[in-house]
Amino acid sequence: MLALNQINMKNNNSIKLVRECISKISDCFYRNAYTYFCESDLQSYLFALLLEKFGEEKELKRTFVWGTDKPKKVKKIITQRLHSELLLPEGRIDLAILDLEGAEFAVNSKGRNPGIRIEEGNHIYIEIKASRTSRSSITSKSRWNKLILSDIEKLNCYKNKCFMVCFDYEHLLDENEINLIQNKANKNIELNYIKSCYKDNYFTNKV
Repeated sequence: MLALNQINMKNNNSIKLVRECISKISDCFYRNAYTYFCESDLQSYLFALLLEKFGEEKELKRTFVWGTDKPKKVKKIITQRLHSELLLPEGRIDLAILDLEGAEFAVNSKGRNPGIRIEEGNHIYIEIKASRTSRSSITSKSRWNKLILSDIEKLNCYKNKCFMVCFDYEHLLDENEINLIQNKANKNIELNYIKSCYKDNYFTNKV
């Protein structure tokens, strides 16, 4: 019981740290959205914030050699909990803080073709959406809504803690529409919807 309580405390602390990082970038985006030209900038900045909390190098102790009945010993594998563009069967996750007890390093019988197998654990997944991409702005409310719901549907496949972080440059959705999206997310998913203070008006109030 004590070990389980310690695991829960560590996981709760990790979730708290993620919330702090999301709160920081949310505040920056609200005050000056054009610090970030597009979604990639936002993802990179959030990664940098999380790296300060989850960038410690750790040994990935679980290893697996496939394709042989006589596997050789795998070299010491060093990684960190934070990863970007994590490929899972349901699709890519923008940012992930892994529970390394639920991750396994796998190679073939020649020690090549490495990959990470993710099993159930206290992982934290973060999906990011921004209404400005590297190519254009998303000005259609319907398209913006569908893009968010698509990521919500993907996150609904998981039981571990997930965050959906939406950065709205244009104030495309109102509070009722945001609540409807939240209602379609499982309880383990936290929706963070941040609107820029500019909206679509960039004129100063000063005369």
